[in-house]
Amino acid sequence: MNAGRNDPCPCGSGMKYKKCCQNKLAARLATQTTQPKVSVPPPAETNRLASLFNSGRHMEMENLARKLLERYPGSGLVWKALGASLKAQNKMALFELQRATELMPDDAEAHYNLGNALKALGRLDDAVASYHRVLKFRPDLAEVHNNLGNALKDLGRLDDAVASYHLALKFRPDYAEAHYNLGSALKDLGRPDDAVASYHLALKFKPDFAEAHSNLGVALNDLGQFDDAVTSYRRALQIKPDYAMALNNLALVLNAQGKSVMSMNCIMQSLQLKETVEAKNIFVTCVKHLHITADNTEVRLALVRALTETWGRPTDLAGVCIDLVKLNPDIQEAMARATNAWPLRLSIQDLFGSGGLTALQSDPLLCALLNSAHIDDIETERFLTTVRCAMLEAIGETKASGCAIGMAMDFYCALANQCFINEYVFSHTDAEIRKAGDLRNSLVAALEAGTEVPALWPIAVATYFPLFSVPLAARLLDTHWPDPVKAVLVQQICEPEEERQLRATISRVTRIEDDVSLLVQNQYEDNPYPRWIKVAPTPKARHVLGYLSQKFPLAVLKYHTMTGNAEVLIAGCGTGQHSIATAKQLHGATVLAVDLSLSSLGYAKRKTRELGLTSIEYVQADLLNLGEIGRDFDVIESVGVLHHLADPWAGWRVLLSILRPGGFMKLGFYSELARRDIVKARAIIAGQGYGTTANEIRKCRQYLLDLDKHENLGRAVRALDFFSTSACRDLLFHVQEHRMTLTAIDSFLRENNLGFLGFELDPRVASAYRLRFPDDQTLTNLGQWQLFESENPDTFFGMYQFWIQKSSVT
Repeated sequence: MNAGRNDPCPCGSGMKYKKCCQNKLAARLATQTTQPKVSVPPPAETNRLASLFNSGRHMEMENLARKLLERYPGSGLVWKALGASLKAQNKMALFELQRATELMPDDAEAHYNLGNALKALGRLDDAVASYHRVLKFRPDLAEVHNNLGNALKDLGRLDDAVASYHLALKFRPDYAEAHYNLGSALKDLGRPDDAVASYHLALKFKPDFAEAHSNLGVALNDLGQFDDAVTSYRRALQIKPDYAMALNNLALVLNAQGKSVMSMNCIMQSLQLKETVEAKNIFVTCVKHLHITADNTEVRLALVRALTETWGRPTDLAGVCIDLVKLNPDIQEAMARATNAWPLRLSIQDLFGSGGLTALQSDPLLCALLNSAHIDDIETERFLTTVRCAMLEAIGETKASGCAIGMAMDFYCALANQCFINEYVFSHTDAEIRKAGDLRNSLVAALEAGTEVPALWPIAVATYFPLFSVPLAARLLDTHWPDPVKAVLVQQICEPEEERQLRATISRVTRIEDDVSLLVQNQYEDNPYPRWIKVAPTPKARHVLGYLSQKFPLAVLKYHTMTGNAEVLIAGCGTGQHSIATAKQLHGATVLAVDLSLSSLGYAKRKTRELGLTSIEYVQADLLNLGEIGRDFDVIESVGVLHHLADPWAGWRVLLSILRPGGFMKLGFYSELARRDIVKARAIIAGQGYGTTANEIRKCRQYLLDLDKHENLGRAVRALDFFSTSACRDLLFHVQEHRMTLTAIDSFLRENNLGFLGFELDPRVASAYRLRFPDDQTLTNLGQWQLFESENPDTFFGMYQFWIQKSSVT
């Protein structure tokens, strides 16, 4: 068998194995009559094996089978029983089940058990072969056709899976599980109407089939029938109140409908039942839309875990975390004082009164956020800027580690991490930076002399300058420090050194000679973008077709074009966040990630090694010359890259030339309409003559913030990218930027015979579009999207991000 007693049955019934197919095996063991003549145990012993299995006494069964094998080593029946007992105990049983098939090559059940075991181990091709051997002897076994379909579906061979399910239903028309599995395959094939029909048939034969009710809800959701989907999920939960997946699905559809509180209640309930990767991802999806007006301890604790354990991208959580931090009364009051006094810097006493830094040190959510992602809130930024200056002043007065600031070491280290993450984007006064420079000089002198360094010194310096830029900073690693201090040293000294060494290992595979390409390369060598700390976890990896089918359930994909593991190109991988996410999402994919900047590639390679990924190769190349490498790809992703070329359309054509027929491409372009605030800000910056050094970017940001009080600069000073140095340079100071319209993109798609699969959208945007254009079920009418964007001009502020498919006809 392929499951323990409490595991889900491989037949897809949703039942525990002990209540489903386990009973069938027990019956077969009890009635087994065909045994090899070479080694045949007495019937009493085989009956006893069956009795032990049937009563769930698997360890006793295992012991008896092992004893029998000492006397009857050639008994395939005993080997099969041993394998069954081991699997029931969740032990490895592959060898035993393989031995059973060797001794009983004509035994259909032995091959079936082996197939189930292979499928459980993820050896899907081998499992398919075993199921085919079963069907050679017993072509009428509906259960085998069903499980074969499941293996084929997991392989991404959806058409073959559908055929297997139809055969299962031919031999057993009332087989609810096969109807259910057929519905799932049809849903992945982009046929949600047919999927709905299959789920209804499953429920006709098994009305209390909770899984079928839940998946019916998914199909209805794909069709935009949200209220019916909610009804199906609630029916599934009536049948099975602890059904976490139904709670997850219900949370998603409620979130898409804008019912944030209800969606949060569902996902919190799901997390209490089972903390799966999927549930954690959905928590992030739901909580970022939550409007918090009163402190919520349960949500606060979950957010701390979501940041420290990385349930999703930390930047997605920053907004709601800041809202909660501001509800801390002590921080709220101190923040108001700092804001009212700005640009004057207040002392710790003036900020916090007699309580000092206790409020900051005792807020784990604030520390977790500072350690994970750059802050994207002006009021909070100015508060932290004031706190940084106040702490520097206090250290300057004592020049010792025993001052009150030492009691807030966790917060101070988190602040140092924040400053490094945002690349020292916080403003400073001339006097302040001189004091920070003096402290840095004192630190260098202590390192040169070999005298003791107070723990606060490197941390205070690290809030103004990256420690890797401090002479002799590596000597700090020779001292035993508290864990928070050690983490700062690793981030600011060890990791940059590792990146420097890795840059030397990266090959250049094309010429880089285009004038614009050279300018862009220089920008990202100076400011690798983006600087990220943690990557979002990924639910179960899927083959390309399954991944895209789930993302675009109504899209018509050309399934015959994909065979084997996908070869993927990330054209413009930056610091690796994109390439790592793709490698984790696409099962079996090999990824070539290219970029102009060695600094970015070194960062990407370090993060990839940190995560233990081996399927990504990083090389330096100019996208315009990728035809030189002599390779083509099944999937190409290039997001936020082409619009920085001299001619984006020419770059797109280069990528199309190395995309295989029928291959898929993900692209991201700036929207002309959505970036209207950015265009305005760039014009102001050019008029003021600001340069692109870190200091000029800091000064320009303060100028724009002051200007925003009188001239609304909108997203230009509120976008996430405004809040770190490299991101702000990318947002407002880029050497080359083009912006697109949907009309132009649509024309290019038509000219090049490209199929538009759909945008990557926030569920709430998709829901709003469906309400506006209910006739466009696939959400792919670019003419209507152009109208929708004109009515909702911030829709694509983050970029038009979409997938296309190349024609299979060359």
